Amino acid sequence: MTGLREYLVGYLEGNGVNVGLSSAIIAIVAVLLWIIVGIIFIKISKVVVFRIMRPDKHGVRSLTIAKLLSNLLKYLIWFVVAIISLTELNVDITPFIASAGVVGLAIGFGAQEIVKDFITGFFIIFDQAFDVGDIIEVDGFKGSVQELGLRVTRIRNWKGELKIINNGDIQTLINYSKADSIAIVDFGVAYETDLLKLQDLIEPLLNEIKEAYEDITDMPSFLGVTELASSSINLRIIAKTKPMTHFAVERGIRKDIVVYFKKHGIEIPFPQIVVHNG
Repeated sequence: MTGLREYLVGYLEGNGVNVGLSSAIIAIVAVLLWIIVGIIFIKISKVVVFRIMRPDKHGVRSLTIAKLLSNLLKYLIWFVVAIISLTELNVDITPFIASAGVVGLAIGFGAQEIVKDFITGFFIIFDQAFDVGDIIEVDGFKGSVQELGLRVTRIRNWKGELKIINNGDIQTLINYSKADSIAIVDFGVAYETDLLKLQDLIEPLLNEIKEAYEDITDMPSFLGVTELASSSINLRIIAKTKPMTHFAVERGIRKDIVVYFKKHGIEIPFPQIVVHNG
């Protein structure tokens, strides 16, 4: 590089350009070339990272990590280009490096919360605490994760409200999407009901329920009598479902029970008051 620089300086001087202007022109051209090289390296690094992570096959987490790594590489490349450019312009970078520690210390004291947000976001991503699309609850706010970044997380609830949370403020959370949910359906039958006959009728009903709902992941279970209420014998059916689908499954099973019991002559009682005349 030094030999090429000297050759170019000599060439410009031979064409009537003075030494100072020749050096300035060459330095500016060198800086422009390094900027172009930086842009090329950024594009290459992004392609390489995305090819390695394969977010199209490995899902949202791979996409999040790929974006994070490509951004970090971009900042690193621009930092290196900036240092080389200053060197090409014959700027002594030693004072900048020396002052960087002082400036960094001052920024650190003034931006502790931002640093905390970034560190927490980093661990959320790599600890797989939650992903985009998961249903989580933070500080009583429950919703679907719309965006997971290094500094903030965006959650939207069922009413359409969007909550933006600094990652550093997430102390505890509940992730409803990490495991199957449980649909719990309680229902009552009249005290006159033959429970042995009912037991025989429940098994075909459970098979029908399992076939009717693709969100049910395992065979539903009949738990039997749960309560002797004032007007009914209360029973319970449970079914394991895909995460956060249990509410819809519960509604469907209740409807199926009403239709099935009506078909087989099983009474579902309503509250009654018995009045005795004195």
